[in-house]
Amino acid sequence: MPDTTINLIPVVIAGVINMLLGALWYSPYVMGKLWMKSMGKTEEEIKQGYSGASMGLVYVVNTIASLLFSYVLAHIVKFASLTTFGEGANAGFWVWLGFVVTTVLPGYLYENRPKMLYFIFIIYQLISIVLMGGVLAMWQSL
Repeated sequence: MPDTTINLIPVVIAGVINMLLGALWYSPYVMGKLWMKSMGKTEEEIKQGYSGASMGLVYVVNTIASLLFSYVLAHIVKFASLTTFGEGANAGFWVWLGFVVTTVLPGYLYENRPKMLYFIFIIYQLISIVLMGGVLAMWQSL
């Protein structure tokens, strides 16, 4: 029977990487302006769309989702006995391609959302999951 225990420290670190990268990615300095333009919204409209309480809930749900994703990815890394950054990054790539790209794409197509929104989101996910996989695998060798 495989060992299913997971060290939560790297899970939290990888989850924080996901959150920090998302904050940077969607900031005005990287993709934030293009993201808002692709949605046809201004910064004021984005701010008006959330009250303090609802934005807090968004952050809580996003944090839980990031940590859960990191936890599941840690299991994949552990079960595959990956121990280098490159091995973990490679696993992250395949998780991204097989599970994220394929499940997010139909929603964008059915909802007729702008293609640019999809690409902004999916490239952020690629970078994030590859980094998370790399960090989680490196931790396995310690």
